[in-house]
Amino acid sequence: MASVSLYDVSIGMSLQTLDTLLDLLKKAQEHPEAATLADARLIDDMKPFSFQIIAVTNFAKKYVERLTAREVEVFEDNETTLEQLVARVNKTIDLLKAVSREEVDGSDRKTVSLQVGPFKPVDATPSQYVLGFAIPNIMFHVSTAYDILRMKGIELGKRDFMNHFMADWFTPTMKEQ
Repeated sequence: MASVSLYDVSIGMSLQTLDTLLDLLKKAQEHPEAATLADARLIDDMKPFSFQIIAVTNFAKKYVERLTAREVEVFEDNETTLEQLVARVNKTIDLLKAVSREEVDGSDRKTVSLQVGPFKPVDATPSQYVLGFAIPNIMFHVSTAYDILRMKGIELGKRDFMNHFMADWFTPTMKEQ
């Protein structure tokens, strides 16, 4: 049985997620209310669309810091337009593409330290961190971004969400349909 590498489930999955976000942002940019979408929310007490994109890119960046020995540039987290969000996603893609499989899969890191909210810092194995914390958070925020755009009337379907996750192995590829 083939094993799944930590690189594939962290960097690889994040690249697919970021490509999905670029597609969602492109559709958002074509919408008549595009200028207001960065501030759109599902409900008043939830974070806006812009925050969802910022959160996904921050989790993806944290992979690089926590799974390799690299220091990563701090992003300002101040994007307020769809164009700025596209630029942020592209910048994150470039960062992830610069990470080699060997840096993640060949790492000798035994623990990843993180602090969540007001809780004490915890140590987790790299796999625990990726599978139990980062991926669920990434998928929550990309799903919320998708849901905000659907709520605003942008025509999106499951294919818009799944396309980049399945395109490499689904025949014919979803991109061709």
